[in-house]
Amino acid sequence: MSETQAQTTQALEAREKQELEGEGIRPGPVFRPDIDIVEEADRFVVFADLPGTDEQSVDVRLEKGTLTLDAHLAMSPDADWRPLHTEYRLGSYHREFRISEDIDANAVSAKMQNGVLELHLPKSADRQPRSIPVQAA
Repeated sequence: MSETQAQTTQALEAREKQELEGEGIRPGPVFRPDIDIVEEADRFVVFADLPGTDEQSVDVRLEKGTLTLDAHLAMSPDADWRPLHTEYRLGSYHREFRISEDIDANAVSAKMQNGVLELHLPKSADRQPRSIPVQAA
């Protein structure tokens, strides 16, 4: 197998969901969703992968400097569901972040599309970069 084929094969390998250890208050497994965070000049944007969820099944809370994401599957299989083979484990999602005081907590917004939660965390106006004009003396 060539090096390029090995890289392609490695890229296509299935990755296990990361299950949280020590979570005992919810029934079933609880997974840690994959997150991407992008910093823009005026805000941070957080993308959370929550497959199988919709906007009604996601709870986003911001309390005492902690951003918490909880989600459960929008639909669960019925009692007659008996798959021959599964690679996708069912469960809920949980993730917490400490956020900076630089975030305007009153302006945080969220939207959900195709199993991806997008959070907008605007920076406080006094924390955003600004251009300072230089005047002639």
